[in-house]
Amino acid sequence: MKAYFNIIVLAGLVAAQAEVRLLGRVNPETKELTWAGTGVSFTFTGTQATIGIASTKGSSSVELTIDGESTVIENVEGDISTPDGLSEGEHRVVLRKRSGPDFGSIVIGEVETDGTLVAEEPRARQIEVIGDSISVGYGLDGTNPCPNTAIVENNPKTYGVLAAEALEADYSIVAWSGRGLTRNYADPSLDNIAIMPEIYSRYGANDAAGSYTFPEEWNPDVVVINLGTNDWSYLGARDPIEPAVFTEAMVEFVQELQGHYPDATYFLLSSPMLNDDYPSSEDAQHSTHAKALQSAIAEIGGDNIHFLDWPAQGSDVGCDYHPNAATNAAQAVVLADAIAKELDW
Repeated sequence: MKAYFNIIVLAGLVAAQAEVRLLGRVNPETKELTWAGTGVSFTFTGTQATIGIASTKGSSSVELTIDGESTVIENVEGDISTPDGLSEGEHRVVLRKRSGPDFGSIVIGEVETDGTLVAEEPRARQIEVIGDSISVGYGLDGTNPCPNTAIVENNPKTYGVLAAEALEADYSIVAWSGRGLTRNYADPSLDNIAIMPEIYSRYGANDAAGSYTFPEEWNPDVVVINLGTNDWSYLGARDPIEPAVFTEAMVEFVQELQGHYPDATYFLLSSPMLNDDYPSSEDAQHSTHAKALQSAIAEIGGDNIHFLDWPAQGSDVGCDYHPNAATNAAQAVVLADAIAKELDW
């Protein structure tokens, strides 16, 4: 399938923007796609449609899906339209950002069609994923050694998105590479940059702290948290983390989230990038991180919070040792099964 980037003038253009759904955490006032997985979806009856792009910042890759058939656009530079040759009839279009906040953003303009836009209903189920580069899809399409770029980041193939799709749930990915719960990746350039609990309060990834309004229409049934990989990094830069510090920070973060989503079921995931032999067996990073999460769950209490292990990955990895597509796909099944069991989905 070919995607076109020119501005097309259509006869009888119709724009009914209320029929266009914003996907993920997108401020409806700005329509700026910053987080991985954000996008738009709409259904139209006709032969052609165009998604207006008001502006772009940086270089973002997206996935465009028309009637279930997907194509990747490596760098959005202008309006995106459906290909020529669509038959007269009903068509569904979904545009999703594949890359994370590090590679910029896309401001959506008007959606136009030569036919009529048809109202879409959101899915009844909602899942939110909070995390770091793993949840973004950093380097997922690469084979290590390789540099991470917008085109090798592939959010649609991450464990969280695959689990949500398997469960027929709408999803929101609030994740940023290199960010941690108590501290960011062990790089001096990240020492004074916001950590995830601060970033979580933003609407767009680059918006002011506290700008997210917690709209009524987004009330997730499930909140998945995968944080800690960056907190545990330290080699050559700083001292190892004290697990108790991480535990207390997780308790505070989850309790804050429970204040907004008291009826949600929470899943805390261990990291596939931590293992018990690196940097040394004394660190036992995977086990130590897992125990810190389990301690947080015990302190929070209740029946709606669970630990879910993601075993340390093997030697087949994406860029900078990040989990590849196969590793994500395997954990997606584990996560989807756990959610289905707990929520009777």
